[in-house]
Amino acid sequence: GSTYLAIRIGVAEIPPGLTHDEANHGREAIEILDGVLRYYFPLNYGSEPLYSYTVAAGMSLLGENVVALRLINVLFGLAAIAITALWARHAFDKETAVVTAGLLALSFWPLASSREALRAGMLPFFMTLAVWFFWRIVCDPCGGQSEPADATGSSSRWRTTGLVLGFALSVVATFHIYLAARVAWLLFPLFMLYLGLFYRSDFRRSWRPVLAGLLLAGLLLVPMFLYLSENPYAQTRLSMLSGSVAEVASGEFGSIVQNAAAALLAFVWPGYGDQFLAYNIPGRPVFDLISAVFFVAGLLVSLWRWRQPAYAFLLLWFGTGIIPSLVTGPTANTTRNLAALPAVYLLAAVGFVTVVRYLADRFNLSRRVVLTFAAVAWLLLVGYVSARDYFVRWGETARVRSAYQKTLVEELAYLDVRGVAGRPTVISTVYPGPAHDASIALVLGGEETTGYRWVDARRALVLPEGQSAQAVIPYSTPFHPAFADYLHPVDTVTLREDDLDPQFTLYELDTAPASAPLLADFGSAVRLTEARWLAPQAQSGSAAELLTRWEVIDPGKVGTIQPPTFTTETVFFTHLLDEAGQIVSQHDALDAPSWSWQSGDVILQIHRLNLPAELTPGVYQPVVGVYDRHTGERLPLLDGSEAAKDNLFAAPELNVVANS
Repeated sequence: GSTYLAIRIGVAEIPPGLTHDEANHGREAIEILDGVLRYYFPLNYGSEPLYSYTVAAGMSLLGENVVALRLINVLFGLAAIAITALWARHAFDKETAVVTAGLLALSFWPLASSREALRAGMLPFFMTLAVWFFWRIVCDPCGGQSEPADATGSSSRWRTTGLVLGFALSVVATFHIYLAARVAWLLFPLFMLYLGLFYRSDFRRSWRPVLAGLLLAGLLLVPMFLYLSENPYAQTRLSMLSGSVAEVASGEFGSIVQNAAAALLAFVWPGYGDQFLAYNIPGRPVFDLISAVFFVAGLLVSLWRWRQPAYAFLLLWFGTGIIPSLVTGPTANTTRNLAALPAVYLLAAVGFVTVVRYLADRFNLSRRVVLTFAAVAWLLLVGYVSARDYFVRWGETARVRSAYQKTLVEELAYLDVRGVAGRPTVISTVYPGPAHDASIALVLGGEETTGYRWVDARRALVLPEGQSAQAVIPYSTPFHPAFADYLHPVDTVTLREDDLDPQFTLYELDTAPASAPLLADFGSAVRLTEARWLAPQAQSGSAAELLTRWEVIDPGKVGTIQPPTFTTETVFFTHLLDEAGQIVSQHDALDAPSWSWQSGDVILQIHRLNLPAELTPGVYQPVVGVYDRHTGERLPLLDGSEAAKDNLFAAPELNVVANS
C-alpha cells in the first residue's frame, strides 16, 4: 500500500500529466490486453513493439493506469544502472563503476528518461546488455584490465554459445525498441575492425562468435523488416530524415555539419541542449559546468589512451550512439541519443577518476580517501542540481503542465468524481484527433471514455441524441457564441493561476432536437438539415461564418477505416463560388471528428471563410460537401438532381459588400 502510493505520487505527478506519445503507448498496451496484437504499431509515426507489450504485461498486474505505464521505464532505468556499473567494473575498475552508477542515478537526463513513458527509455539497458555479452565474447577474461584477453584463454563451447545467443537477442531487442538502434549496432563491427588493426590475435579468436551473433540477430530481424516493407505506413518517422539524407546524397553537408556541431555542444554548452520542452528545460545542456569539465576530460583521456581497447570501445560507443542527433541536430536528442547514455556518463566518470587520481598523486594524498570525498561531494552536487531542475524548474512550470495536458488530466479526474456516470459526455479540446487527447482519456479514464464525443468548441459542437448530456469546455477552447443556447454552466474549476489553460467549466448540454427538415442526404451517412450565415452580409477582406447542422445516420458509412489510427476521418467543406463557378474562398474542416460520432448525434460546424480584400462586391454562391480525407472521395449526394453530379449542395447565397 504505502510503497505503491509513493510510486504513484512519484511517477503519476512528475511529469505532471501525459503527452500524446506516452498515452498512445498506453493505448497500444490496452489494445494488446483486448487481443489486438500487432508486430509494429503505427501510432507515434510508427513505434517498435517491445515497450508496449512490456507495458501490457505490467498493466495485467497493476491495472490499466498511468503508474503501470510509467513504472516500466523506472525499472529498466534501474536495470541500466546495474548493467552499466557491471560492465564498467569489468572493463575499467571499481571506482569508475561506482561513480558511473551514481551519475546515472542522480543526473537529469537518465532521471527524466526513466520517468517518461516512451519506448526509447528501455534502450540504455538493452544496449548495455548487448555490450556486456559482446565484451565477454571479445575480451573475457579481462579481469578489469583494459587489454583484451590473451589468445590462449579459452571457454567452453556451451558458454560461448550462451554468450553469442545473449548478444544476438540483446541486439534484436534494441531494434524492437527504438529507431536509433538501426545505427547503434555499428559499434560492434567497428570495434572488431579496431581489433583487426591493432590486436590481431584477439580478433582471430573472437571474430567467428561475434559474426555468428550478428548474423543470428540479422536473421531474427528479417520478419520485422519484411513486415515494414509490406506496411510502410507503420514507420512514417523515417520520412522525417529524408531531407537530411537527400542533402548528404547530393553532396551538400552544410546543414549536417551545423547539426553535428550543435549536437556536440548540447552536452556541455548552455543554450545548445535539447529544445523540446516535454523532455528537457529548453537549451539545458546534459552536464552542469563542473560535470562538463569531467566529461571533456573523459573524452581527452580516452583519446589519449585509444590504443587501450576499453577506451577505444567507449569512444566508439559514444560516437555511434549519438549519430541520430549528429544528423538531425540537438532537438529531441535526449531521446535519440539514448543508446549512448551509459557511455556519456562513463566518459564523465573516467574523466573524474583520472583527474582526481592525478591530483592525489600530485599532492601525495591517499587515492582512496580523496576519491571517496570528491565523489561524494560531486554526486551530491549533481543530485541537488538535477532535483532542482527536474522537479521544480521543469516539472512545476506552466509550459510543461500544458505540454503534458494537465488541464485535461484534471478534467478527467473531475468527471470521475463529479460527472454523472452513463451520461453522454462531450469534451472540448485543442487536440480532438483520435491519436491525441482521446488516448490520454483512455489511459486515465478507462473504457468508459470510449463513448465520449470530442470537439473543438471554438468551431464545432455535438448534441447527443436521447438523454441529457454534459460537456466540459476548458479556457483554451471557449465555445463559439452560436452555441450559447445549447450550453448551461454548472460548475467552473480553476487550476493554477499561471497555467496556460487555467480553468474548465462543466455544462449541461441540450440533447439533439427533433429531426429537422432534410436539406441533403450524403451517402446515407449524414444528413444536412440547416445551413445559414451568422451575419446577413460580409465585407471584402473580412471573414464570413456559415453554420451547418448535420444529423448522423450511420457513422459506419462516413468513410474508410485506415491506419495509423484505424478510424474514419471525414471532412466537411464549403466553397464560395463566383458567377463563373470559380472558388474565391473555401474552408475544409471537421472540428467534431467523425471517429467519435454515434447514430443520432447532431453536429454543429462553423465554416469560417476568409474573403479576399480585392473581392468584388456582389452575391456569391456557397456549396457544401463531405469527403473522406483518407481517399479524397466525396460522399454522394442522394437527391437525384443535376447538381448532385459533383456531390455539392447549394447553401444560401452570401452578399458581399465593399470594405468601408
